[in-house]
Amino acid sequence: MRLRASGDWLSRTVGRMEKLVAETGQSELGKSVVVDCGQIGRIDTAGAYVLERLARELGSPGRSVQFDGIGEQNQALFAAVRRSMDSEQAEKQAKSVNPIVVFLETLGSAVFNVRDEIVGSLNLIGGAMYGAGRRLSGRTRMRPAAIFNQVDQMGVRAIPIIALISFLVGGIIAQQGAFQLRRFGGEVYAVNLVGILVLRELGVLLTAIMIAGRSGSAITAEIGSMKMREEIDALHVIGLNPIGVLIFPRLVALTITLPLLTFISNLSALVGGMLTLKLYSGISTANFLQGLQNSVDLPTIMVGLSKAPFMAIIVGLVAAAEGMKVGGSAESLGLRVTASVVKSIFLVILMDGLFAIFYASIGI
Repeated sequence: MRLRASGDWLSRTVGRMEKLVAETGQSELGKSVVVDCGQIGRIDTAGAYVLERLARELGSPGRSVQFDGIGEQNQALFAAVRRSMDSEQAEKQAKSVNPIVVFLETLGSAVFNVRDEIVGSLNLIGGAMYGAGRRLSGRTRMRPAAIFNQVDQMGVRAIPIIALISFLVGGIIAQQGAFQLRRFGGEVYAVNLVGILVLRELGVLLTAIMIAGRSGSAITAEIGSMKMREEIDALHVIGLNPIGVLIFPRLVALTITLPLLTFISNLSALVGGMLTLKLYSGISTANFLQGLQNSVDLPTIMVGLSKAPFMAIIVGLVAAAEGMKVGGSAESLGLRVTASVVKSIFLVILMDGLFAIFYASIGI
């Protein structure tokens, strides 16, 4: 069977022949087929690809397909198309590898990604400390307005939502604790449960998670938008350090605001628990405060507050690092904001667990 191709086989013309070529490739044309290209006028990569794909569809096992009439000026074109299609086929075959190899490759890639994250965070810490040293030594002008502005954005404006959420969570803990302890006649010990859990663990953890979702995502979006608009490069051009100008004020503001917000969160959760126990279990305010005084001491309060600065630094570093990774598309910005929130929450919970193990080991 001889198939004769004629006319121009160009990228703007092969579309009209796509259906005919597909039907021909699925036809039964015998064991020997010759594709005659002697009457082809002009041909480019798209035309050579269509003809080569047709030949491969017809060349099933037991069949012979040959090209005839290809001019010398087009031999190199067909050879390049064949090499490209052979390499694509080889890549597809190479994907079917041992699953253990795939797992180890994924694990190794994850380890290198963690290393890059740690190196990037250390770079941000070093840059922030260097900028702080220059400001304290007087070689760089202090910008307290930038820090106060971030304190207002991240701290003052976050008070209502943090107080509300903490109030509700404190009430839920008190209700569930009283409900479970009622079976054993120890409903009054729900006060101890609320006080220790809120002041030692839940207050700071809840505040850090909300700050990671609210302020961490905002930091990533702000820095990422500046990266997309090449404002970061403009800071380099005019001789300013982006870490000192953009990241340092946000880290300082987070370090200041998160302990204060944790204190407000603790108070709100305790008030929520007190009102819930008064309505649900009949525990008066005086009894609640007396039980709180007997079960909570100063180390319990300081254990919770001492975690806040470290969590603030973690949230700020992760948010800034993800913002600096934003590319030139809106999709990249959305992915980095999502990654910032997820990583921050994960690291905050992990740090809380490490602190809990540390304080338990030293008997606090």
